[in-house]
Amino acid sequence: MIEFIIKSVISMIVLLVVYKLLLEKEKMHRFNRAYLLASLIFSVCVPFISIPSFVSYSNSINTLPQITLNEITITRGSTGFDMQFWLILTYIIITSLLTIRFLKNILSFVFKIKNNKKLKYKAATLVLLPYNALPHTFLNYIFISEDDHNKNAIEKDLYTHELAHVNQMHTMDILLIELFKTVFWFNPVLYFYKKSIQLNHEFLADDTVINNNKNATGYQNLLLKMASGSHTVALASNINFSITKKRFVMMTKTTPRFLAISKQLLVVPVMAGLFLISCAENEVKPEPETNSAKEIPNVIEEGSVKPEVSAPEADEVLNPAGLTKQPEYPGGMLEFYNYINKNFTIPDVKENKILKIYISFVIEKDGSMSSIKVLRDPGYGAGEEAVRVLKSVPEKWIPGEMDGKTVRSSYTLPITINIGD
Repeated sequence: MIEFIIKSVISMIVLLVVYKLLLEKEKMHRFNRAYLLASLIFSVCVPFISIPSFVSYSNSINTLPQITLNEITITRGSTGFDMQFWLILTYIIITSLLTIRFLKNILSFVFKIKNNKKLKYKAATLVLLPYNALPHTFLNYIFISEDDHNKNAIEKDLYTHELAHVNQMHTMDILLIELFKTVFWFNPVLYFYKKSIQLNHEFLADDTVINNNKNATGYQNLLLKMASGSHTVALASNINFSITKKRFVMMTKTTPRFLAISKQLLVVPVMAGLFLISCAENEVKPEPETNSAKEIPNVIEEGSVKPEVSAPEADEVLNPAGLTKQPEYPGGMLEFYNYINKNFTIPDVKENKILKIYISFVIEKDGSMSSIKVLRDPGYGAGEEAVRVLKSVPEKWIPGEMDGKTVRSSYTLPITINIGD
């Protein structure tokens, strides 16, 4: 969860900074709308995507003739005060309250639509309210004062403005960002995204009005008259949202086509870089091992069919699968696994992870363990800890035999660390 929050917040911040520096001041509102929405979806999805960096372990794992022991799974259990439980409970409570508020805001529109007079107006439906209110839009409904409508006190430009919100389905953008805020309420960057999205909606609607009436000055004066009007309505597109110098400057601004395309293209490497940085999973490549033992291309699972083995040389390391007598740990393999499980110190990793270690060792003729090496290390100090634990094993093995002679044999031990609840 922490990893998701960090990755998504960083991605949102970077993409929002790019928007503020390169795109917001340019008159390419349709592209900007798509960019803001794509940035949100990208930032939420990218932490769940991974591109593994494939590293070949075949040379390391197959250097020695080995047999793979049964896998050990080490799980971190919860002790003492369960912080995660309370964090989850807090999240559920806050999210539930915000969900109720979100649904309540939607139901308020349903109530107004159901209980007030309605008139068809072009692609929209006018909802006549029994009180004074500035025009605002939700889905394909435009909410206006019934008294102003009857007196023809609503300027044509206001209808054009609200119709732009309807035709361009701006409510869907607002519902999306509100849904994100409800689920990811702990991410403060979303509040800046909402403001940018709504301001860009006004740019789009203003642009529609200017293209229709060709009178930017008159429209600006109309907006100034409404600047002190009623407060904005949650989830609605409001004509008096952020009546600022930015909005007035944008009405008369032009952006050269070459500049617009250039800035749009700059977005591509930024998103590609974030994608690669956020998604790449790097594994530590093990150091190449050297051993004089004869190389066997496959690791053989414990209990598999024994291969044909020729008479061993003096110091040759053999695959236990081909021995006439298998090496034995005092007390049995279960005792060996239990020792590792009890003595392995799990890395201090904050988020839930599954770490997989491959480690090899040789059982000498006297039963001691030697040549303990990490073949695959997931990082976080897990490989070093595995080596430490194996070196600390107090008991010597009963070595394996081949035709009555004590021999050296090699094992590969997979260890899985389940860091979770």
